[in-house]
Amino acid sequence: MKKLLVILMFLAAWVQASEVYFDSRFTLWKDATILIWAPNGDSPINASDFCHSLRRNNTGIGEPKCRELGEWERDSIAKRYGNWLSNNLEKGLPSTFLRARHPGMAAKLQTLEDNIVLYVNPLDKFVQVAIFDETSQEPKAAGIVKMSNDKMALGDDIASTFFDKRTKRRLTKEERLKQQTEPDDLYKEVPRLRFWAGTGIGYSQAHFPLTPDNWTSSHTKSRVRNYRITKDSVSLWNFIDDADPFFAIYAGLTWHGFIGIEFLYRYSNRNMKIDNADTVYRELDHWDFGQHDVGLNVLLSMTYPITTWLDITPLAFIGFQYSFYNEDISLKKGVKKPSRAYQYRVKFEDLYKGALLGIGGQFVFKKHYGVDLRAGISSRGRDIYEAPSPDAGKAPTTIGKSTIDCFVSLGFEYQWTL
Repeated sequence: MKKLLVILMFLAAWVQASEVYFDSRFTLWKDATILIWAPNGDSPINASDFCHSLRRNNTGIGEPKCRELGEWERDSIAKRYGNWLSNNLEKGLPSTFLRARHPGMAAKLQTLEDNIVLYVNPLDKFVQVAIFDETSQEPKAAGIVKMSNDKMALGDDIASTFFDKRTKRRLTKEERLKQQTEPDDLYKEVPRLRFWAGTGIGYSQAHFPLTPDNWTSSHTKSRVRNYRITKDSVSLWNFIDDADPFFAIYAGLTWHGFIGIEFLYRYSNRNMKIDNADTVYRELDHWDFGQHDVGLNVLLSMTYPITTWLDITPLAFIGFQYSFYNEDISLKKGVKKPSRAYQYRVKFEDLYKGALLGIGGQFVFKKHYGVDLRAGISSRGRDIYEAPSPDAGKAPTTIGKSTIDCFVSLGFEYQWTL
C-alpha cells in the first residue's frame, strides 16, 4: 500500500511538473533560430545549453541556433507586453485573449520571418513559457514547466514539452510571403491548370447492383449455339461475357479546379458464351474478343484540402467512348477443316459508340500522388445511319444495338499543377 502511495505521489508530481495550456500546432523549422525572451532580463535557461537540449530531445531539428532576445528585453513596448502577458497567462484562457494589440508589438512579431521567439518568465515554483512566430500576433503555444536551478535540466523540460514535434524545411522569402497572405488553406489560390496521368484496374458487369435479376438475366444467362444463334442479339452481352475485369490508362486536366476533361483507354478480354452442349464446338479450342474502349470525359469537381498532406476532390463525369473488338479464335490441333458454322460465325461491327456517366473522387497525397475511385454506367451501341427502304429485303440481324453495363475502378495517378 505504501509503495502504491509513493507511486501515485510521484505521478502527481510528474504531471504537475509541466502543463501545456494550449498548442495551435506551430511550425517548427529544421535548423531553427530560437530567440529566448525573458522580459525581466534574467533568463532561467542558457542559450547555448538550450540548443543542446533541443538536439537531444528532437533528432530532426538539425543544427538550431539560440540566442537571447536582448533587443526586446531593452524595448519598453516589448517589456510592457511581456509583463502584461505574465499577469494574464493562465490555464483555460483562449490564445486570442493574449493577442498583442499595440501596433509596435504587432510589428515586431510580423518581422520575425521564420525565427521562433521563446518567452520564458520565472515565477516562484514554475516558469511561464510561450512561443511566438510571424504568423500571428498571439502565442502559438503556452504553458508552464517546473522551476529548476539546473538550467540544463530546465532546458530539457521545455524542449521535451514544447519542441517535441516534426520539423519542416525553412521557407524561402517568397514562400513566407505566400504563407502570410493565405491564412487558411480553404482560401488559397486555386491552380489554374491541374494535370494528372494514371493507370488503374476495374470491374464491369451487365447486372446493376440492388436490381432484380430478371432485368438482365436474358443477357447474363444467354448462350450462343452454332457459332451465331442466340435468343436476342440487341446486346453484345448475349454473345460475350458480361462481367470481367479491365485495365485502364488515362490522363486529364482541370481548369481552376472546377471543370476538366479526361482521355481514357480501357482493355478487357471477353470470352464467347458458347453452349457447351452444342456438339459443333468439339472442333473449337478457344474463342474470345479483346475489347478496346477509347473515350473522353468532361468532369465537374471541387477540391477540399483536408490536411497539409491530403486533398480530396469529389467529381462527376459525363462523356463518350468508342469500342473496338478484336477476335481471337482457334481450332483444336488435328482439325484439318472447320465446319460450315465456323466459317459463317457471327461477326461484330467494326465500331460501337456510347456514353459514360458516373461519380468518383480523387485522393491526392503530398500534392502529387493520387488514388482515384470511380463508379458509373457505360453504354455501347450501333447507329442506324439510314431509314430502311420499303423495297429492300429483310434487314440483317443487328448485333449489339444497345449494350449497357456498370463499372467500378481504382486508379493510381501522378498529379502536377501550373
